Amino acid sequence: MRHAVLPGLACAALLLVSPAAAEATPEQAARVQAAIDGWLAERGPAEKVTGIAAYVSFASVGPGPGPGIEAFAGRTGRGPDDPPVGRDTLFAMGSTSKSFAAAILLKLEAEGLLSIDDTLGKWLPQYPAWSDVSIRRLLDMTSGIPNYTETEAMSRIWVEDPSRNLTAEELIALVYPTGHDDPPATTGYHYSNTNYILAALVAAKAANRPYPQLVEEVILGPQGLHATFYDPGTYPPELVARMAHGYFENPACAELQPDCTQSWNAPLIGRDVRDNSSSWAQAAGGAIATARDVDGWMRAVFGGKVVPPEQQAEWLGLVSTRTGAAITDVSPADPQGFALGLVKGTMAPYGDVWFYQGETLGFRTLYVWFEADDILVTVQTNSQPADDENRLQDAVIAIYDAVKPAP
Repeated sequence: MRHAVLPGLACAALLLVSPAAAEATPEQAARVQAAIDGWLAERGPAEKVTGIAAYVSFASVGPGPGPGIEAFAGRTGRGPDDPPVGRDTLFAMGSTSKSFAAAILLKLEAEGLLSIDDTLGKWLPQYPAWSDVSIRRLLDMTSGIPNYTETEAMSRIWVEDPSRNLTAEELIALVYPTGHDDPPATTGYHYSNTNYILAALVAAKAANRPYPQLVEEVILGPQGLHATFYDPGTYPPELVARMAHGYFENPACAELQPDCTQSWNAPLIGRDVRDNSSSWAQAAGGAIATARDVDGWMRAVFGGKVVPPEQQAEWLGLVSTRTGAAITDVSPADPQGFALGLVKGTMAPYGDVWFYQGETLGFRTLYVWFEADDILVTVQTNSQPADDENRLQDAVIAIYDAVKPAP
């Protein structure tokens, strides 16, 4: 059954111009608000979302942060008493938080504790089948390692035991080859969340500290991300209460589901997943944050404020998502490249952009950095819809069109 927009949903909006946004005009802020109001009114029924949060930031003209605009529309859930989306509302970051693992490993490389060309054989010898895979190949998705989130076993846990707290080792075991019914190894570029679970284990071993501690030390503390949180298990009640409700609505079959007529995930459709354990995602996408914090983090990443220049160059190095081969830049012939937890692509008619859409079972976070204009737009919402209904990028484009410089 399709979900209709709740009465008054598109009108339940809050517009704020951030304290750092003295140079963002009221006219721009009003246009951004209108853009997300319009997106929610149009896309809410099809994508089965109840609310959206947005943040847009501009180039800095001084030593501090540049101006920014934040805006919100709709409510945090489908219940009549669910409050409006607001400044403190948290959403799952999904795979946009893969950049945390890349940052940590590059920081450890800069400190001389590892090289991203080290192999798993050096750091995780307990996985001999993958001993020749380098850290770099984990991070740029050319490892050949299958994706545990596409397995029947993972779907069964989501459906039957959603509160179960899984370890990283349990996730990896879902695809580690045993000689019996092993998922096939992949070739070239192939997206796999398993890569980032392994990457976090490497980071923790090299630093001799737990991965959540590294997230705090390398990312949250230094960048002042006070509305970003990472827990490899279940978030505490006070943080869950700040999250929007998240709805799974995607009937697509899993990648590893042969001859599919109904998805393994079909029993999840319509569920609110907010209270579920996020342990299934961990370093592959388990962080939660506000749109403002995601925007601030990506500003730091693209501004070269996280790692030294040598590691920054490695971070932004691309492989073609078409062939898996290294490329110097995207082009009409090779329009999308994957870096280390980052993506660059061509976006007609807007030119080349850095972007990432992170999805978990009931949430989406999307940022797009329009490099030529130095405008960064981040949006978050509370569903995973059918693949052909996912038009969150339309909200980003509407916001960009609302604030882009005059020709």
